[in-house]
Amino acid sequence: MKKQTMPTGFSGFDWGLAAFCLPILLWPMASLLSTSFVKNPTLSDFQIDLFSIIFWVYPFVLVLIARLLYKLHQRKPKLAIKLLLLSAVIFYVILISVCYIGFNT
Repeated sequence: MKKQTMPTGFSGFDWGLAAFCLPILLWPMASLLSTSFVKNPTLSDFQIDLFSIIFWVYPFVLVLIARLLYKLHQRKPKLAIKLLLLSAVIFYVILISVCYIGFNT
């Protein structure tokens, strides 16, 4: 019988997932900032609601994506790495556009 060994460190993918999930720590600040979208007179009601929902929901979406990528990495590591990079780019493009449009008065 072969003895299973425990991992002794983190892989690059694990560090990538950790960095991808790091914005979750800013969720309390994001939920407080979401109320300031109402103060922007150039935003429509739909945009205010959409931006507030994005600020409230993004931690759950990041956790879900991270979990799916972790499971995928066990079977297809190269695809998981590509999807992690793509997910990070999409997340930061959405975040920057919401902040630019929402807080630019």
